[in-house]
Parts: sequence; C-alpha cells; structure tokens
Amino acid sequence: MRALTITLAVCLAFILDSAPTKATERHMVVAAHPLAADAGREVLRAGGNAVDAMVAVQTVLGLVEPQSSGLGGGAFLVYFDAATGTLTTFDGRETAPAAADGDYFLGVGGEPLPFWEAVVSGRSVGVPGTPKLLDVVHARYGSSDWAELLTPAISLAEEGFVVSPRLAQSVADARELDRFAATAAYFFPDGEPLASGDLLTNPDYATTLRSMQEERSVPFYEGEIAENIVAVTNEAGGLLTLADLQAYVVKERAPVCVIYRGFDVCGMGPPSSGGLTVGQMLGMLQHFDLASLGYGAEAAHLFA
Repeated sequence: MRALTITLAVCLAFILDSAPTKATERHMVVAAHPLAADAGREVLRAGGNAVDAMVAVQTVLGLVEPQSSGLGGGAFLVYFDAATGTLTTFDGRETAPAAADGDYFLGVGGEPLPFWEAVVSGRSVGVPGTPKLLDVVHARYGSSDWAELLTPAISLAEEGFVVSPRLAQSVADARELDRFAATAAYFFPDGEPLASGDLLTNPDYATTLRSMQEERSVPFYEGEIAENIVAVTNEAGGLLTLADLQAYVVKERAPVCVIYRGFDVCGMGPPSSGGLTVGQMLGMLQHFDLASLGYGAEAAHLFA
C-alpha cells in the first residue's frame, strides 16, 4: 500500500491508498471549495496520485477562491510517502524584493506607513511561490500529464462558476478593491460588487493557465506575464524586479515534529508558524487528562 498525505497553507489534504499507476479505490480530498475538491477527486479516480490532484485542486482554488488562494501567492507543502517512510516539506512562500530594506514600510519622516496604506500597495506584493511549488513537486512526484491537470480550472474559467457566499462577502468587505481598473472590472461588474449566485467567467485566468500548460511555471518568472507582474506592482509603489522573479527557488526543509501521547505530530516549520504553534498547543494539552474530561466546557476551554 502506498499512502501520500499533503497539506498546503491553503488547507488542501489528500490521502491516497494505492500506487499511482492504477485508479484509486479509496481516497479523500479536502479543500476550501467543492469545485476544487471535485477536480482533485476526478484526478484520483483517473489514476493520478496525490501530487497530481494537488495541482488540479490548487489551480481551481485560484479561480473560485481568489481572495485566499491565488497563483500570485505562496504555499507550504508537507509530503509523506508511506512506501519509503519519508516525510519532507516544501517552502513556496512569497519572497520580498531584493531592494526591500529596513525602511521598506516607512513613510515620510521615517514613520511606519498606516496599515492599510501599506497593504493596498505594491510594497505588500512578493514574488509568487505557488506556481513554482506546483511545478517542482509535480516534476518530482507527479504521475499524470501536467497540461491535463490544468484543464478543470481552464474549463471553469471559460464556462463560468457560481460565486459563493464567501467570495461575495469578501468582495463586499474588501478595501479599495475597486481602486484598480482590472479588479474593478472583474469584481464590480456594472459598478456593483459580485453577488452570491452570480455566474462568473475569467478568460484571462484561462489564458494564463494555457500558457502554463505549455511552459509549466516559467511564465510567472520570465516573459510577458512576469513583466506585467513587475510593471503593475511598481506602478502601485513596489520595488519588484524581473531579477527577483527569476531568482526565486522553492526550498525543501525538514518538518517540525513533536511527540504527543506517543504520536509523532509533524508540520511545516518556519517561515510558517503552523508546526511550531501546534506543537506548543499539544505540549500544554498533554498535561491534562482530556480522555477522562470527555466532551464538555472544560475540555473545550483547554483546547481553545
């Protein structure tokens, strides 16, 4: 039996119970949107492995949940292969421009920029890590054709998907999302924010994914798309350069593990706070007899 478990910062999880050369009878995909989970499930049913499913899930999430999981962001990945007993992690976090220094978020007079002024600016934009992470990990562990894995997201982008209540609320709550022409046109059609239940298409996203079908992650780090990322970011006050994008690398790191009641509990280490924080929580909880407490206010209080 071959088991693979993967988690990303965007909360994807896959469990694969068979070799990647035949269709999987037992599997599970957990994602933040049902369309993304469906895409991953179909990859597994077609004989792909967990890494293949991850690529399909992430590219669909970038379309249907752009407020949390776009390809312009970063991701962490925890990878376990039960066949070899190997556990490793991949750091696909965004990186700051090389020109960023101690004054990067200081304004006139050396005072820190107001929070939202800093956030809604080119200076809050880092080099995207998610495309390269998908590329690197799939090249090493994937078994299905890369281009085919992007097809579900392309189809949804061209044919349209139903706006979820969460996406609609995120658009309504966002600050200055209508400040930029491209985001205003996409998220505020006819001048009104997207509403839950609207049918939304994204032909530009489909075009981007088609370029990735041919060149994998390269378009995000070289060429026209990379040049556009730099131009738009710097028009909004950033200091990003093409050299920053071209220098980006995904880093393989050792996982952070703790022992909790006889179990090894492992997660992503720095620059993620996840593995460390969970380890600290479990370290405190193991001083209490949670089993004898049972479900109730005291146990919930300790956990919280």
